[in-house]
Amino acid sequence: MEKQTALSPLKGKRFQVFLGPTLKVLECAMELMTPFVIRYIIDDGIGKNDMGLTLKLCGLLFLLALFGFGFTMIAQYLASKVASSYSYDLRKNLYAHLNELSETDLNRFGKNKVLTLLSNDSFAMQNGVMMFMRLIFRPPFLLIGSTILSFVIDWRSGIIFLATICCSAAIIGLVMLVSPKKYAAIQSNLDEISLLSSDSLQGARPIRAFNRQKEQEEKFDHSLDTYQKKNMSMAKYNALINPFTFLFTNLAMVLVVWLTYHYGVWDGTSQVGFVTLGELISLISYLTSSLMALILFSRLIVSLNKAAVSKKRIDAFFAYQPQIQNVARYHQEDAVKDAPIVRFDHVSLTYGEKGDQPAVKDLTFSLPQGAWIGFIGGTGSGKSTTISLLERLYEPSAGKIYYRGLPLDDYDLVSLRQEISYVSQKPSLFKGTIRSNLLVAKPSATEEEMVEALKRSLAYEYVSRYSDFLDHPVEEGGANLSGGQKQRLLIARAFLKGGDILILDDSMSALDFLSEKTVRQAIAAMPSLTKIIVSQRTSSLRHCDKILVYDKGQIIAQGTHESLLASCPVYQEIAAVEQRGEVA
Repeated sequence: MEKQTALSPLKGKRFQVFLGPTLKVLECAMELMTPFVIRYIIDDGIGKNDMGLTLKLCGLLFLLALFGFGFTMIAQYLASKVASSYSYDLRKNLYAHLNELSETDLNRFGKNKVLTLLSNDSFAMQNGVMMFMRLIFRPPFLLIGSTILSFVIDWRSGIIFLATICCSAAIIGLVMLVSPKKYAAIQSNLDEISLLSSDSLQGARPIRAFNRQKEQEEKFDHSLDTYQKKNMSMAKYNALINPFTFLFTNLAMVLVVWLTYHYGVWDGTSQVGFVTLGELISLISYLTSSLMALILFSRLIVSLNKAAVSKKRIDAFFAYQPQIQNVARYHQEDAVKDAPIVRFDHVSLTYGEKGDQPAVKDLTFSLPQGAWIGFIGGTGSGKSTTISLLERLYEPSAGKIYYRGLPLDDYDLVSLRQEISYVSQKPSLFKGTIRSNLLVAKPSATEEEMVEALKRSLAYEYVSRYSDFLDHPVEEGGANLSGGQKQRLLIARAFLKGGDILILDDSMSALDFLSEKTVRQAIAAMPSLTKIIVSQRTSSLRHCDKILVYDKGQIIAQGTHESLLASCPVYQEIAAVEQRGEVA
């Protein structure tokens, strides 16, 4: 697969990318011809009282304006169309690469930085492409053309033109030298603002609970102040361009007029000094065109500088290779007969650097096909990490995981995740409807299949009361549903997906005991399904064929409910605390 870059979406648009600037060159040619025509209208038409010639030349002016308008409209249309299409494809590529990255990759690169790439940096690239197509040839062509034509009219005026352009170019060069580093700092500050915003939104409840709104506001204000100062610093450099460009260009105009009238002598004709009146007006027109060209060029430089910084950031993101690669050497048909569906062989995982404390250490166990498996242990003991390793959201730091008797890292990743239905401890619902949230699991599902899944998870009890039924709206994160309703809907989604392994990661904690028992009976009706239940309650794991007891990232005991009650102190303590809670 070809490596993606920030400019990859432009590969199929090369013709339009260069057609637009070419049309702008033709428009510039029309614009440069106009002062020359005006010169002859004044000197040879009006000056010699030749109305026929004057009318013909006025007609030519109209044609030049008409063609120039046509060229510029087509060029503007192409620039807007290509830029918007490019931005769409770029964001699509960024999002596709985002979905290739593992949780570890995203944490290392920075999730909020990715959001800034999708919004701010993509827009900077879109604007850069549009400005490139509209202005990359126009300002230089106008400047060079105006300078050459000023030399054709009068060499002394040409020297003044050339000096003006050199002085303005020096100012623009200064800005170009400074701005890339400043824009990079500004974009980094935007990442920080995005991170603070995300933290405030996700942690809104604890921030209010601990009355830390003021501290959060101060941190956000400090970040905004830094962003403002960096922007103001950059704006000061950009502000140098227009005033100095106006100054140099207007001084050139004054100098041309002063030289003309200072050294000129009226001789009864249209001749004034060393240039005619028509030539003087043409020179002033070219100076005005040069002024506009320099202003446009400064805008182009600002846009391209921003785009260059964003391109570097986007290229760095595309260059970030996923830690987890889909080798896809094995599929379900390659499964080893009679092998456990899952086997962990001395598996360890460290989230941070190598010297950090491992999240799980030396995990060794096997899960038979169709069995009930329970994971239990204190918070942070490694249960959910084990699930993440099984789903291959993380790669083990040591050891080996086998799935259907085959190395997990060689098993087709798409097939693996299609064969596993997972209900997380943190409800993950999307803004939309109940129907759209169910279809995430199985896009081709019929309404009958969705209703059946809802009934088995007991979600049908409340969904059926909605007048709009499956089309009932779901707010972001399921904010308009209770904890139990969200869990039942997530379980229904897992039932709808199907697969060979069902993982319930502490996802029945909000259900009452009767509801939990009913859902468990529905799961038991699928004997070939391997059931993994992560729970804090021993009562939820009584029926399991095997229970793994976790403590400080290690499995300290394995067995049935009865055997663990007899031999495992940690399990005994959990059961005793739970029993005291029930009695109380």
